[in-house]
Amino acid sequence: MRTSSSSSLSAGRRSFVALAMLAGLFGTTAASAADLPKVIRLAAPEQGSQGKSFAGAGPVSLVYAQKALEAEFEKDGVKIEWKFFKGAGPAINEALATGQLDVVFLGDLAGVIGRANGLKTRLVASGGRNSNSYLATALGSNIQSFKDLKGKRVAVLRGTAYQLSFNRLLEDAGLTEKDVRFTNLDWPTSKAALVSKDIDATFGGSDLQLLKLAGTAEIPISTRGRGPIYGINSGVIATDAFAKQHPEALTRLIKVIVKQAQSASDNSKRDALFARFGEISGQPVALFSSDFEGASLKERYSPLLDDGYVSHYTDVIDGAKKVGIIRQTFDAKAWADPSFLARALKELQLENFWAPTNAAGLAARQ
Repeated sequence: MRTSSSSSLSAGRRSFVALAMLAGLFGTTAASAADLPKVIRLAAPEQGSQGKSFAGAGPVSLVYAQKALEAEFEKDGVKIEWKFFKGAGPAINEALATGQLDVVFLGDLAGVIGRANGLKTRLVASGGRNSNSYLATALGSNIQSFKDLKGKRVAVLRGTAYQLSFNRLLEDAGLTEKDVRFTNLDWPTSKAALVSKDIDATFGGSDLQLLKLAGTAEIPISTRGRGPIYGINSGVIATDAFAKQHPEALTRLIKVIVKQAQSASDNSKRDALFARFGEISGQPVALFSSDFEGASLKERYSPLLDDGYVSHYTDVIDGAKKVGIIRQTFDAKAWADPSFLARALKELQLENFWAPTNAAGLAARQ
């Protein structure tokens, strides 16, 4: 009986070892098949015109316009759902909180607000860095500087990346939000209010240049050339649940974005890129040519979660806490998860394509 039992046990162990070896050989494939979701739900702030959805002048908009994610996952039967929110970051954070989204593309402050308020997310790649902000003023307002905003009616959409840049420029002028007649308006409403002179000024993105091009407003101030502290970074942010449950899908998604970032990084083709943005967004090409004047596309579209990029988020967290936008801070380095991006870059053989930046935001190598 002992011999029989021992023999059976040995046979059982051999079977277990064999199964383990098979799992080692085929486990990745099996896990990959199980990893893919039925649908991937994506969101970005709506920045388009003329009924065209647009996520801003960056790789994400190219991904959307070319249906690159749909093509990537079509063979797997994975559905791609895009949502563009006119309510921008605040509305997207609400949708994240109610479990309606998996991966979102947000400006730095909006992403920080969501995480500081308890949303379980991960910053998994850069969607762009150091974009500009603009102050648009009503015709005849004679506003030439931020000091001139004292007592004026000014609209800024709270909870978006522009709010922190606005506060910093106010601080430089010796002012705070209390010194202006501050109002919280979404982007379309604020532009209409400025044209009708219901407000004196509004602060936001490059689309405000449309008002100047139309002759309905002035643009006396922008953050272009003022340095990284005034620039806005955007992030690719995944829910913690999606990252844990679908790591293969998230890696493949990032690969698609990285491919578009590489294509858009070619400075010799910037005119063609701006023309494409104009086609996608319904906005004039001159808007993008002006906004990117003097900018390196390769630096602007680096997807790296390098020291400079993450340090910028640390600065945003500290700045948001200082002016009372958030109450709780958190560690930006712990929030950033570069593992998916690292795998994507390796598979695409692009590990050395973009130069990482140091904590000061300067390229560590050329």
